[in-house]
Amino acid sequence: MSNLEEQYQKMIETLEKSIKDKEKLEKAKAQLDDIVSIVVEDCENILDKYDEKVQLIESKNAENEMRIAVLEEKVKYFEKMVELDDYDFFITCPYCGFEFQTDYDDEVETINCPECGQVFDIDWDDDDDNDEPQKDSDEK
Repeated sequence: MSNLEEQYQKMIETLEKSIKDKEKLEKAKAQLDDIVSIVVEDCENILDKYDEKVQLIESKNAENEMRIAVLEEKVKYFEKMVELDDYDFFITCPYCGFEFQTDYDDEVETINCPECGQVFDIDWDDDDDNDEPQKDSDEK
């Protein structure tokens, strides 16, 4: 039995010992029941609001976790870009097979082969899915 129930039972016993008139006793018990009902209802309302706030916090937490994941991906991308700025790239011409070195420049989309002079597309974000740069569509 909870402490609240024990206290309630003690109050009822006190009322029964103190009030000998049955009508007055029943009225006092009814008033006590009304007070307890109000307290219980208030507690339930508080718990409902608490649950709503917990759900809101969990929802916001999930949103923040998604934002963090996106930011982590962006950080990885920028780390990769910083790394790329520190190194030269070796490129093999898809036309003549000549391998040459160039600096990273994400604004450059096409490159000229220094050996054969052919122009071809360069994909700086190509994570070794295709080792050779794509030929320029105009040069096919």
